[in-house]
Amino acid sequence: MSVASNKDLVRRMTDAFNTGDVAIVDELLSAEPDGRDGPGVPRTSTDLKRKIGAVRKAFPDLRYTIDRMVAEDEAVAFRWTMTGTHLGPLLRHPPTGRAIEHSGTDMVVFGDGRIVEHYAADNFGDLLAKLGIVLVPHG
Repeated sequence: MSVASNKDLVRRMTDAFNTGDVAIVDELLSAEPDGRDGPGVPRTSTDLKRKIGAVRKAFPDLRYTIDRMVAEDEAVAFRWTMTGTHLGPLLRHPPTGRAIEHSGTDMVVFGDGRIVEHYAADNFGDLLAKLGIVLVPHG
C-alpha cells in the first residue's frame, strides 16, 4: 500500500477511538494473535475493540487528535493528544470527574494493509497522576 493509504488507515483508527465505531478494527488487525508483545499494545482485533470500549467508557467525551504524522514505506509514526473527562471506571478506579489532556507517540507498521507491528510510547503513570490516581506497589 502507499504511504498516503497507510496514513489514512491511521486516521481511521483514531476516528474509531473518537466515535466508538469499531468497523475499521477488523480491517486493521487480525482476529488471531501475531506473536507481538508489548504492554498496552492490542494484539488482535478483539483486543483493540476492548481497549476502545474501555477507554470510551472511562472518557465518554474522548477526543484524540493527531498532532503530527510522518511515514516512510510501510511505517507510520504519529504524535497524538487525548482529551476527555474521567466519568467512568478506569482500571477498577472510580471516576474522578477530572478533565485531562494526555499525549503520546505511536508507530505502526503495515503489511498488506494490516497492522503487523505497533509500538506505543506514552506515560500512563502521568495520565493516572493527572486523574489523582496513585498506584500502590504490591510487595
